[in-house]
Amino acid sequence: MSSVRNRLEPFLWDLLQEFKEDGSGPKRYTNEVIKSYLDVLEHGLQDTTTKKNVAVIGAGVSGLLAARLLAEAGHKVTVYEANTAVGGRIKTIREPFKWGQTAEAGAMRLPSTYQLVLYLIEKRYFLPVTKFYNYDENGNNFIFVNGVKVRRKEYLSNPDCLQWPGLRDDEKGKTAEALWQEATQPLIDQAKTASGWLDVIEQYGDYSVHEFLKQVAKYSPAAIEFIEVLMNLESRSSLSLIQQIIEEADHTPGTDYVGIVGGTDRLTNCMAEDLKSLKVPIHCNHRLTKIEYTETETVKLSFSGTKSRPLQWRGGDGIWANPSPDAVEYDAVVLTIPFPALRFVDIQPLHKFSHNKRKAIRELNYDASTKIFLQFSERFWETKDGMYGGHTITDLANRFIYYLTPEHEDQKGGIIISSYTWAREAQGWDALTEEERVQNSLNVLAQIHGEYIRDYFVVGTSQSWQLDTFSCGEAAMFDPGQIQELKYYISEPEGNVYFAGDLTSLKIAWIEGAVESGIRVAQEVNGDVHFPAMLPSETSTS
Repeated sequence: MSSVRNRLEPFLWDLLQEFKEDGSGPKRYTNEVIKSYLDVLEHGLQDTTTKKNVAVIGAGVSGLLAARLLAEAGHKVTVYEANTAVGGRIKTIREPFKWGQTAEAGAMRLPSTYQLVLYLIEKRYFLPVTKFYNYDENGNNFIFVNGVKVRRKEYLSNPDCLQWPGLRDDEKGKTAEALWQEATQPLIDQAKTASGWLDVIEQYGDYSVHEFLKQVAKYSPAAIEFIEVLMNLESRSSLSLIQQIIEEADHTPGTDYVGIVGGTDRLTNCMAEDLKSLKVPIHCNHRLTKIEYTETETVKLSFSGTKSRPLQWRGGDGIWANPSPDAVEYDAVVLTIPFPALRFVDIQPLHKFSHNKRKAIRELNYDASTKIFLQFSERFWETKDGMYGGHTITDLANRFIYYLTPEHEDQKGGIIISSYTWAREAQGWDALTEEERVQNSLNVLAQIHGEYIRDYFVVGTSQSWQLDTFSCGEAAMFDPGQIQELKYYISEPEGNVYFAGDLTSLKIAWIEGAVESGIRVAQEVNGDVHFPAMLPSETSTS
């Protein structure tokens, strides 16, 4: 296990948080790794005399950021994107909604403690943000389970109002969150140092969420079901406990969330404009098909398309990229594409990717995620039900329902994420047509709020990340044991091919993880750090 500890330790440093003197919560600027990353965002990479010709595959956050940092350091950079627009899993939906309203098919909220992405938003691009309400502040969101409907505030003051069957006496009178915290807080308390994190991983790394609650917490089947349903863990109960603990430790109680006014895609549009000003070409409609290591220590790339389409986004003129040849050679390649998509790329010779890298590409679990959006001509959840933002929880097919707050109070109508599901719960929705998703989610919403809401319905749409050609899933979600078995090899360079994307961070499925990885991989290509180090050494040379 000592070799596993050595491999994992560097990745854990960015999870360590300094706390305010009263212990009330994390500082916005936390540890040495994050501070060094902030320095890179502000001042750029270290000077280097070795200028490289670099290809970046994927125009999501990590790819766009790595491309900018490398171009500013003097490297020649070219970006390739399989889709017809930048952004990756940042996707702001504007059509078919009316009245200029938008919704986020992908990233929709940013924790206020994630300082790297907020640095980009607030200090580089000066984008306005608005509060994202995870909960209605008056506790008026609904919980509708087992046919019982209560307000969240009722549940918090009297958890037994849900009449959950089968709970033991010692499990009654507690919220699902309280039961979960009782079980997991000792692990979170232990994970205050890198060695503490390693101890937690060593002891609990092979547990799934469900098995931990059963074997370690010793909860009854009823309590486990209660926790999993109310905390949206049911569809992911077979996945890694450690990944869930990382999420819990990273998002401390009281964390505020924000969204970008006008759409999250404003961030990636600004990042693409940076590249335009640096004259870095972005070749859209270019799907990578082959990576070939040459005898001259370059890497030759082949693509399925030879003509670039204009880079497109709402509200901008776009970037035109020149057509690229069928195959191009580079000194270094940065891969930011999801591993399921990488499975369809021919690697030659195959042994240039290590056995453990190929194993990670094959085995890393990617989750399904589906959102269904309904627009209404009146925000009945505000006018009739007294909810301002937040979400309703149900054990019906919709599972989690988010009420989006308008950017302007006097704005007509509004949008609800009528269903937000993960994993196997999302797969059921994925089997339906678009029209069936909209209709079925509206039916459940009417069951919760009342049939009258149908009179206000305007239009609906949906997004399945599992069925998305370019993403092949929402995000990497580790199975039990995969963090200690695969994490190191996911990020490890293969010669002059480097890896980035939120899957290479421990802040998986968050923009912050993509930003971290974009900085790290740019440092690796530039020679500032050498994998698996996360900080430049004093003797680092380029």
